[in-house]
Amino acid sequence: MTPDAPAPVLFEGCFGWLHPAAGRRGVVLCAPYGGEALATHRAWRHFAEGLAAAGLPVLRFDYPGTGDSIGQEGDPARLDAWLGGVRSAAAHLRAVTGVEEVALVGLRLGALLATAAAREVGADALALLAPFPSGRAFLQELRAVALLAERPAGAPSAVGPEGIDSAGFRLTPETAEALRGLDLARTAEAPARRVLILDRPEGRAGALAERFRTLGAVVEEAPFPDHTRLITSVQHAILDCSAFERVTAWLAQDMASTGSDRAVEAPTPRLRLARAVERPLRLGPGAGLFGILCEPVAAAERPAVLLLNSGATPHSGTGRMSVRLARRLGARGIASLRMDLGGLGDSASKPGRRDGLIYCRDMVEDAQAGLDALAAAGHDTAVAVGLCAGAAVALHVALADPRVVGLALVNPGRFVLGDGVTQEEAIGSAVKPTTAYLPRLTEPAVWRAILRQDRKAARVVRGLSERAARRLRIGAGRLRAGLTGRGYARDDVLHAFQALADRGVLTLMAHSEDDVTLGELEAQAGVDGGRLRRMGGLWMERLAGADHSLMERGARERFADLLDDLLDRIGTGAADALRGKDPGPPEGTGALRVNHATGNSPA
Repeated sequence: MTPDAPAPVLFEGCFGWLHPAAGRRGVVLCAPYGGEALATHRAWRHFAEGLAAAGLPVLRFDYPGTGDSIGQEGDPARLDAWLGGVRSAAAHLRAVTGVEEVALVGLRLGALLATAAAREVGADALALLAPFPSGRAFLQELRAVALLAERPAGAPSAVGPEGIDSAGFRLTPETAEALRGLDLARTAEAPARRVLILDRPEGRAGALAERFRTLGAVVEEAPFPDHTRLITSVQHAILDCSAFERVTAWLAQDMASTGSDRAVEAPTPRLRLARAVERPLRLGPGAGLFGILCEPVAAAERPAVLLLNSGATPHSGTGRMSVRLARRLGARGIASLRMDLGGLGDSASKPGRRDGLIYCRDMVEDAQAGLDALAAAGHDTAVAVGLCAGAAVALHVALADPRVVGLALVNPGRFVLGDGVTQEEAIGSAVKPTTAYLPRLTEPAVWRAILRQDRKAARVVRGLSERAARRLRIGAGRLRAGLTGRGYARDDVLHAFQALADRGVLTLMAHSEDDVTLGELEAQAGVDGGRLRRMGGLWMERLAGADHSLMERGARERFADLLDDLLDRIGTGAADALRGKDPGPPEGTGALRVNHATGNSPA
């Protein structure tokens, strides 16, 4: 292991990443909760790399029942497990690197947990970023955010007897009650000798700083100007966070170095579940991509499953959906690989391209590296699963690679790939089905908005016009192809799906009720996807009470059942579906056929 190469580690059922360095002071990063952990994942990784570059060995990890660690959010004694995870992380960092000092750095709820565990850990320094002063304060904000979030029609309340549902995660009543007992204002001893607090403008950490000073700690305070941009959502998350730079400089003060990297090479960690085993994989060119292979103890005769990123969300998935799916499949005897495409999650950045972009054509090759990894593990065929932008990648890797024998596409926002866009740009350009706008054209206010070139109205008008023009262009391509056998439009999605059906690929396409992506479906296949509904080898479903990212528990369970159904339909005939088949769509599909020499696919 080179000094700058992080390594996946496993300790006490917790999955983590060790970023080695030569310093005598190590750092444990305590992540925020739920949706905030997803939003900050890439920036948190970048923070760890910056700390290691400054000479500080770093361990970032998933609390028990979160991320890739063992357990579930509904397991009992979650608060004790989370605090135990912090203690175990510090012990592991000391054991593996031999550091003489350990500092804890916590963000949001992670700051509260880090402070609560600091004395048991024997922390020499403590950095708190936008800390909650108590568990009650955290619960008040979580509850408010959950209640204010837009929810699909028919979905249960975000706050109820089963707990607080926020961004696809559930905090149980038992965990909430345990958190109410955490109050840093009642701390009887200083949590560490040195404390740095960076707080948001509306935060309440000033009283906390005074309390720690009274107890004898040396406390520094500074603002946290990047707080909102950092945690709001995956598409807004930033990497160049000034607060992280401030923490790095503070921790690197007066730090001695051993002069060499003391982290030792360790065997690939394996997480043993009840009926499956998980292990991290480095894959792709230069081993720059990352994924977690979940293999059953007793295998069924089914293809493996390739789980791709949902938008820019890391490989664990929104609401931990990919982890849940992988372990459910493992219990059924089905292997899976949940992976990060280039520039997302824990995979390396792409040269010349900013992180966090989606709908990138070179992601097809990344997904094929995932198929290669599955094949190396003995899984020769796969079903590709993607939500949102991941659905577009899944479609195109199926077109490019005959090892894909099935597709499960959820709320595909686009069907073509290009140079990449941010998740925010993709959301901003989405246009609903035409029927969603027609009734409003009788309203004078709507026409006034159009005439004064209101930005939203102009975007909708432009989107509908482009949609009509695309229909004419694709229709002309089909007419030309019907006469000559060639000349399909490069973004003729119906022809692409027909090519897959002719090859024997089975496809499930699921949309949430009233999802904005139904507009793209209408643009490609007519009202309600009529042309696709009549196509063999493909069936379509509507998910009632579901949001776009399937954050609702019931919607996730419904999709999991549909995926089971798809795998059962494919059954043991997956290998036969490849025999005698051409390795891609027929000639005439234009750029729908990936050119492996150039990496080009449709834009």
